[in-house]
Amino acid sequence: MKLSFIKGVLDVNTIIINHGVIPELVAEKTDAIVKELLPEVDEFNFAKYDMLETPVQAVIEDAMTIPFLSDLKVIVVKNSYLFTGDKPRTAIEHHLDTLAEFIEHFKGPNVVIFEVLNDKLDERKKIVKNVKKLHQVNKIDALDEMALKKWVKQQLNAQFKDIKQDALDELIQLTGADYKLVVNEMKKLLLYIGDDAIITKSHVQAIVSRSLEQNVFLLTDYITTNRKKEAIALVKDLINMKEEPIKLLALISGQYRLFYQTKILSQRGFSEVQIAKQLKAHPYRVKLALRKAGKMNLSDILKVMSACAETDYQLKSSYMDKVLILELFILNI
Repeated sequence: MKLSFIKGVLDVNTIIINHGVIPELVAEKTDAIVKELLPEVDEFNFAKYDMLETPVQAVIEDAMTIPFLSDLKVIVVKNSYLFTGDKPRTAIEHHLDTLAEFIEHFKGPNVVIFEVLNDKLDERKKIVKNVKKLHQVNKIDALDEMALKKWVKQQLNAQFKDIKQDALDELIQLTGADYKLVVNEMKKLLLYIGDDAIITKSHVQAIVSRSLEQNVFLLTDYITTNRKKEAIALVKDLINMKEEPIKLLALISGQYRLFYQTKILSQRGFSEVQIAKQLKAHPYRVKLALRKAGKMNLSDILKVMSACAETDYQLKSSYMDKVLILELFILNI
């Protein structure tokens, strides 16, 4: 299929890739670009596609149409996995040769924004090499603890609100510094405080729910400090919240695996930031894991990991009550 292209009239990147692991941040970056290019978005000069549902050749065909009563048209393409090594299940057939030619020759005037939900692009692919050489690639990093706190303050200040430092610390702790959870809990907090100008720690404690990840971290904290009564009580609370014993054990096992990995890498001289990148883990999780692992022996961590594996086998093969098996695991380690 031979392509013909319209000569660009604007000094903008005609193809943009926004990629990162947090969908909300990637979408936020895309929205900012769209608003800059099209202050007034209309159905004639804005389109959105999904590579899991639409072949890329249809996107390219739309990109090559002349904008209607506008300098340009903006096209957003979600789930653009073709730029990665991912192979999701989809019946859609994409013509990579057509995409490669499009990337190499497209000059606009329209702008195509590909959203890629991945921390890395596949540098081995020709389409990735060319788009980095000829166009624009934006990597949207996950917000670390400090950046997330700064973002929260900025968002609140923009609405003439503020949050006390201990309340902000509590919000980050309860949500596990998860961007999406922080956004949702902030909305609830703003509704809760009404006309009040400042969010306090008591507001956070009254409204914000502890994330499952933070519950599991608290559970492992109870286990490592031999607070078995609190651990069993928390397990029962999580079971009442419809969490499955097998899932809870998997999360506990994953937490201890993180303790082991962070401790080993720390002993090898890796910094907190380097460990997070090496393990592809959220910096806040690594920070908490390092703090906890520093007080533990490797032999004790390995002992619990072994017990996790044995308990996992029991949960999947035994006829005993699964909640009882999990409780016995906690009491015996």
